[in-house]
Amino acid sequence: MNKHLMISLAVALTAITTQAQKANFSGTWSEPELEMISGKQYSNAVPKEITVTQTKDSIKIERTEIDDSKITETIALNGKTTSRMGRTSKRTIRTTATLTNNGNTLTLVTIFSYADKPDEAEYKNTEVWELSADGMLIIEKTSDATVTDDWTIKAIYNKQ
Repeated sequence: MNKHLMISLAVALTAITTQAQKANFSGTWSEPELEMISGKQYSNAVPKEITVTQTKDSIKIERTEIDDSKITETIALNGKTTSRMGRTSKRTIRTTATLTNNGNTLTLVTIFSYADKPDEAEYKNTEVWELSADGMLIIEKTSDATVTDDWTIKAIYNKQ
């Protein structure tokens, strides 16, 4: 076999292996086990169920909240910010998603602005998602607020 063909095959196999190792968060995740790491535990800190559809370029997340309301958003995985308006709060909500750790960790940064001051941040939530070896979705979520208390919670979800 010629040297260039061998190098091309090695590169192709490496690319396939790397792609295969990336986490895919797709599925329906529910029944979270919660661990409060710091601060006050809020009943609505994490959704009771999350349905995820992940593609190569984006992630669609439907969150079923404690009151059974649903929030759906699709976010690019290239670090581009998406914006939406809060249904009842009328806050401007901006979310950025990035894959790190060779695609095995998803980080979502969401900034909530005051309803009457859309350019001023009221608080910021950072979620770090990982899949455990036994197939659970682990989300560590930290809320940094300008007016209220900061907190961090870990939620471990089962796949349905």
